[in-house]
Amino acid sequence: MTSPAADAFVEVRRDRARAEFAEWNLVIGFREREIRRIDSTDDAPISKELARRAIALDIAQQLRITENAVWRIIVQGEEVRDRTPAVWAAFREGVLDARRIGLIADVVAKLHTPRALEAVDQNAAAYGAEHTPGELRGWLKRLRARLEPEQVEDESAHAMERRHVEISHNDDGTSWLSALLPTGVAVAVGNRLRAAAKALPSVNPDTGERDRRTRDQKQADLVAHWLTCSEGTSTDIRAEIAITIDATDLIGLTHGGGFTRGGREPVPAAWARELAASEHALFRRLVLDPLGNVMDTTKLGYQPAGSLREALRWRDGTCRVAGCQADIRDTDLDHELAYDRGGTTCADNLRSLCRKHHNMKSHDHLDRRSLAPPVRLVESYVVGAPVIYRPVPTESRISS
Repeated sequence: MTSPAADAFVEVRRDRARAEFAEWNLVIGFREREIRRIDSTDDAPISKELARRAIALDIAQQLRITENAVWRIIVQGEEVRDRTPAVWAAFREGVLDARRIGLIADVVAKLHTPRALEAVDQNAAAYGAEHTPGELRGWLKRLRARLEPEQVEDESAHAMERRHVEISHNDDGTSWLSALLPTGVAVAVGNRLRAAAKALPSVNPDTGERDRRTRDQKQADLVAHWLTCSEGTSTDIRAEIAITIDATDLIGLTHGGGFTRGGREPVPAAWARELAASEHALFRRLVLDPLGNVMDTTKLGYQPAGSLREALRWRDGTCRVAGCQADIRDTDLDHELAYDRGGTTCADNLRSLCRKHHNMKSHDHLDRRSLAPPVRLVESYVVGAPVIYRPVPTESRISS
């Protein structure tokens, strides 16, 4: 049973989403009506084309937004309305807001098969309504990688050709160094940086001074040191990088992709096979139940064993607070029922919390309702009969 305050927040959220739908519906409907009016005239073709372009400018001035914002509404709105009618209906009812619709539209535009479209249309609204935009973006990415692995792998191969390093200089004596890298390599770089920064001594052994650098500062200094003091150009991945991949995909019998720790980012199966062939690869067998949950293990004592810590990292994926995307390597293992009150050191009583949320819990400011269930390494979705979209006359859509 929800509280009146919680119900009020839900209603405000849905009212805001319905208002955004009304704006999008008005923009799309007005443009369609204007295009029909322009096309019915006897004006020269060039005049008609210029008049069509002026529609977006007129809308932008009426709404006090940019033309680019108007075109984003038009392109994304038509994509969702025409290809995923159930998602569009969820937008109309206030279940999804404009930001989530935009994320869904960007993925829908890349889909090639009717089966993939049906899967997104029948599952995205339910997932998006219960998760943050960041979580929805990751879920859509994973769903597409599972439904269209060959297309995703082709895109990854083309994207690899664009890898590069870019340096841009600011006016304050600092510069940006950015690199477009394969996802697997970027994950390995991030893991190595995080581990190396944590391993740095808190006190300088030569001077005895305390290292007051933040973690971000330490990682920036490490990158600078590695790039200016190391030799060679070959990439030899030694940092820990965890990949989940079906056995049949790993040996090449099927063509599904792999996913980084916790199933967060898809990586090409070919890259995962190449990594598996490396002399530095270490395989861990993780036993799952039929739903994709890491099976439980218990240890007597307060500190979890290394194997239990590793299993919980896989199980939780990130901080367990709903919507928090703190990396699992930056979390603490928290006893739900305190150890000194009889709580056991087992998976059922342990959950990963980032330091901020761990401190909130320790001071009784973290409601259990704020916790999300553990990540499942096997995600399910339904594909049934497609929803038939019957267009509503433009005037009705504008007034709805």
